[in-house]
This record gives sequence, structure tokens and C-alpha cells, in this order.
Amino acid sequence: MAGGNEELRNGVSNGMDDLEEYLHRLCSEVTLWSTKEGFFSHFVEQISAHVSEQFLEKFGKMKDDDERFRKIWEVKPIHTLKVTSFFKQKSREVSEKRRNDGNKAFQDKKYQQALIAYSQAVMRAPHHDGDTYSLALANRSAVLYHLEQYRHCLTDIDLALKADYPPSLTYKVLDRRGQCLLKLRQYRAAFEAFKEAAQALSAADLNEKKLTVWEKDLAKKIDMCHGKEDENEEKSTSQSPSANLFCGPSRVLPNASSVVTLQESKDEGRYAVVNRRVPTGQVLMAERPYASVLMENKSGFHCTHCYLRLVAPVPCEWCCGVAFCSPKCRDLAVSSYHRWECRFLDLMIGSGVSLNVSLALRVAAQHDLLFFQKLQDRLSQPAVLPSTTSPHRPEDYLSFYHMAGLEEHRSGRDFFHRALIAAFLLKILQRAHYFGKWDDEGPPDKPLTEDEALLGRLLLRHLQVSQFNAHEISGMTFMSGENNYVATKSVFLGLAVYPTVAFCNHSCFPAVARFFDGDKMVIVNLRPLSPGDAVAENYGPIFTHMPRQERQRKLLSRYWFRCRCEACEQDWPMYEMMPERRMLRCQTCGTALPVRTGNKSHVKCTQCGSSTNAVDACKALDKAQKVFDSAREHMDEGRREEAIRDFNRYVDTVSGLVVPPHKELHLAMQSLRHLVACRGTIVTAPAKK
Repeated sequence: MAGGNEELRNGVSNGMDDLEEYLHRLCSEVTLWSTKEGFFSHFVEQISAHVSEQFLEKFGKMKDDDERFRKIWEVKPIHTLKVTSFFKQKSREVSEKRRNDGNKAFQDKKYQQALIAYSQAVMRAPHHDGDTYSLALANRSAVLYHLEQYRHCLTDIDLALKADYPPSLTYKVLDRRGQCLLKLRQYRAAFEAFKEAAQALSAADLNEKKLTVWEKDLAKKIDMCHGKEDENEEKSTSQSPSANLFCGPSRVLPNASSVVTLQESKDEGRYAVVNRRVPTGQVLMAERPYASVLMENKSGFHCTHCYLRLVAPVPCEWCCGVAFCSPKCRDLAVSSYHRWECRFLDLMIGSGVSLNVSLALRVAAQHDLLFFQKLQDRLSQPAVLPSTTSPHRPEDYLSFYHMAGLEEHRSGRDFFHRALIAAFLLKILQRAHYFGKWDDEGPPDKPLTEDEALLGRLLLRHLQVSQFNAHEISGMTFMSGENNYVATKSVFLGLAVYPTVAFCNHSCFPAVARFFDGDKMVIVNLRPLSPGDAVAENYGPIFTHMPRQERQRKLLSRYWFRCRCEACEQDWPMYEMMPERRMLRCQTCGTALPVRTGNKSHVKCTQCGSSTNAVDACKALDKAQKVFDSAREHMDEGRREEAIRDFNRYVDTVSGLVVPPHKELHLAMQSLRHLVACRGTIVTAPAKK
């Protein structure tokens, strides 16, 4: 906002209405495309030269997105944009080179280096051009075995065998499968694997001496498996502790705690509150996204579908632009959105469009045309506040469709820009054969079919909704050694829409923090909540780190509202400016008590007239200080859960005795925020001490 402040000081905006319009425009384009990278911003400049201010004014006053999209399609110059498949293709030569690099590293026992080279070989290998792919998988399975990654090793062996691994070498990977199963104490499956390996020796290209050695070795391994009972496989558990919803799930909001309910008002819209007292540290929401997109520069490190850290990436059959943690995630992606996006990934990247735009496309691409055709009649149904008779359905497209898009506040120029993006996205879907076979030789500006017009207006709607309702997906990294929670950093991984979490309004004094287990967002309260309190999260600006004027400008430009939380209304000081003194809380009405004078033990509340024992309150605060010191010690020494436990106790106690802002209370809550975030995905390997 530095540049924005400069222009404001120079008088670009006069009056509050001008300021709002200026800030809206300042942010809106940023959520669509980059002005420094890609071709789309230049394309917009070219198209804008063909339209007048009168056209834009009329465009903004059109009755709905259907009319707007049909109108943009009639603007002939938009069809000069050439949309064609553009993606990183497979290469047998590159794959073989990287496999050879992996072989050398493996022979030198540089197993991590070998894993990287073999993974690159797997990703670049063509799936339908010889045995390059299966050989890369088999070689990677060997290094995975040495790294004790037995599950991933088994997956690679299965994939290699399905990819027509050479029969003369099959005995090797079947033997490795048996050895993995032995390590996992799955003796019956190991027995079958060794037996299959022995049978596969008939196709092996071995001399008589080596064949005899292999036969004896496999016979010995088969005997080892006899009479042994399988051990129960450990069920995979979430990375994150305490992920169970407090007091069980709600009947109205299935991804929220039963203590969370919804209210609605003209100013606040639909928003989440609690209906009973909630102590600090409870899980109030846990939700997987309706749709999400991974940042392009994280695609080699995290699963495109679920965001888990990659160990042995599983590739797409056709492109090299995505990677998955497992065949399951690959199949889920390919059966929904990736089949349409696959051949256009590098085109999207090269265009310079934002991640919000990719998210808008993803919402459409994860459903086929028939889905939207069947849904069409429901689109006109008004949004209703979820209730016991009509509970929230976060997996329903309409839960996304009815989120706030603030179309009533948009200018004609804003609609025009978003309609241009929607037309670009529709052209991608056309050429991906989403609507049936596309003729590349036909005219690019041929009239829209009704199905194309339907998807066009929905894409335009998606671009409005994603601007205000997309959440960052993040992970945490340790900046100075493993489990050093004093020095951690949040790392941006992608963007997603969470229909239940979207009911959480903003506060500069947030009530909750979040962490991510892959793409699953978990919401935990940072302070005790009373009935009627909002489940308020923070959209970026927080009062302890940013002055009110700057917070207001950021929120006005990015989210188009003026914050009226208590930190803004009372203009609380930032952390460095907070006074050391504490204001005691009236134990009857909760307001701040006047300062105690003289030797009186009790202080009378000026609001309700009741008296509070200030001496007892101060003693309780002194006792709580010891809990705070204990929490800091646990945090400094890397004991996360113990630190969270003590900080929760401290915040619960002090919140009942002191009115914010209070320096140590906010320090405790900020520490809790970091610790809770570290319950989730750890993005990079900890730095070595």
C-alpha cells in the first residue's frame, strides 16, 4: 500500500466515496492478473482501447452475469487472443538421463540425491513409449527401500508392474515387494510376493549359477514366512492432534462444533457465533475445501490434490506440471478437474493470471457439463440461512455459488475485466473438449451455445466469489532448528474455498487461529468465548502489529468493508505502545474497573454498581504469571503441546480478570497462534543446528 498512500497524499482521492472507489480498483486488478508478468495485462490494454466509458457504464448496469458474458463475447477483438494447449511434455531422453544420474548416486550410497534424480526420471518419462517409465519407477523403489519408505516402495513396484515392467527383470521387484512386506510384518502377503518372484525366475535372463542362487534365496524367504502371524497395520492418523470438534459436530453445520451457530444481519451478513461458553483451545471447525489450487512453484514439493509433502511423486500420464502423493490422489484429480486443465497449465502460468483465477476455473473444471446442466434450475433459488430442517451442505456447489460476491458494489470496469477473464477461461474449456469435440480450424468467435453461455456466466460468478472468500493454504517451517517454536514462519502453499469457515467474519482482535493438515483447515479458539461471541478470524491486519488507519485501508481495498471490531472502535494501541498497567474486569458485568485507590480491597464498578475484590484478582494474576512462565519455558525447549496447554490455562484465567488490551495476554495469544499453526503441515525439513 506504499504507492497507494503516496497517491492519497497527493490528492488523487477526494472524499470517502472516492477513496473507496480508488481502493477497490487498486486491489481488484491484483486479484485478476499480474501487471509485471504474463501476456494478459497487455491483452486487457489492447481490448480496453476498443471500448468507451459509456460502454463500461452500461456494462456495469446490466441486469446479471448472463447478459454481461453474452455481451463480452460480442466484442470482436477478444477473439484475437490465441488459446491453444501449452504444457510441459514428457521426454524419454530427459528421463533416461535423470535415471542414469540416479543410478550413479545410488551406487555412491547418496540415497537422497538418488531419490530426487529418480523422481525427476519418473515425472518426465513417457507412459506409452517403451519401458522408460517402468524402469524409473523400479529404480526409485530400490532407493525407497534403502530409505525405509516401505509404503512408497510398494506403490512404485505396483505402478512399475502395471506399466509393463520387463518380464526378464520382474523377479527383482517382486522380491523387493516381499522384503518390504516382511519389514511391515505382513507375512502372508510377503509369502505370496516371494512365491510370485520364484515363478518369475522362469523369464529371467540369468545364467545357471545365478539362477540357483536366486532360487535358494527365495526358497529361504518363503520358509521364513511360514507360521508367522501378521501384525495389525497401524492406521494412518492425522498429523494434527486434538482435531476432534468440541462437543461433537453441529446438526446444522456438519464441519463445525455443535457450539457454533449462525446469525444474520444487514451489516454483518451471515456469520458464525457460539451458543455457550467455550474455553480456550477448542476445535470449532475442521473442513476440507470445496475447491483448491496449489501454487505453481510448490508443485514439485506438495501433492497437487491434497497438499501433503511429496516423498515419491506420482505423475500425470500426459503432463509434467503436476505431481501427486499417491495413485489415489492422481486418479481423483484426473477424473475431475485435471482432465480439462492438463494441457493448458503452462498457458495459464504464462498468461500471468492470478491464483484466484485458477481457483475460479477449478470450481468449474471439477464438475462435468452434465452436472451444471442438471443444476441450472437451482441457480435461481435464493440463499437461505442453514437450520436444523435445512442444514448446511458444504459439498454442494450452491454453498459456493451463494457466497458474497459484492456485485452491487462493482463498477462497470471491474465487471468488464472479470468478464474478459471468464471469456479466456471459457476458451480453455472449449479447447479442452469440455463441451464436446472442438474444431481448431473453425472460427474462434462463433456464437455461444446455451451450454457455453451457462459456463461463461458461472465462471464470471466464480471470479467475483473467489475475490472475497478464498483462503490461503499454508504450512509452517522452522527457521532455526527442529521444534524451535520461537522462530517459525508461515509459508503460502495455495488458495482454497472453505464454505463453513467462510461464515467467520474478520476482527483485528481475532478469536481463532487456524492450522492445516494437508488441505484440511482446523479452526481453534485463542481466547475464551461467551454465548453470542463471534467466531472471528483475521483476514491479515492484526491490531498488535499494525495501526488502525493502515488496517482500515488494507481491509477497505482488499475486502471492501470498514472494520468495526472493538480494537478499531476503541483504537487499541499496537503491542509496542501498550502500557504495562492492567485494567481489572468487573466480575459482574465484565467492563473495566476504575483504578484501585488507597488500601481498599474492593473496587466499585461504575457501570453496574457491584464490587469486585481487586486484591484477590491481583493474587490470581500473580499465580497465572507462573503458568505463563511455564508455557514460555515449554515453548523455548520445543515442547509444543505442553506449551499450548499452559498458554490455554493462562489466557482463560487472565481473560476473566483483565480487560484487553493487556500486553502479556496478547503475547500469550500470539504464542498460541504460532504453536497451533505448527500442529499442521510442516513445509520444509527443519534446519540443522
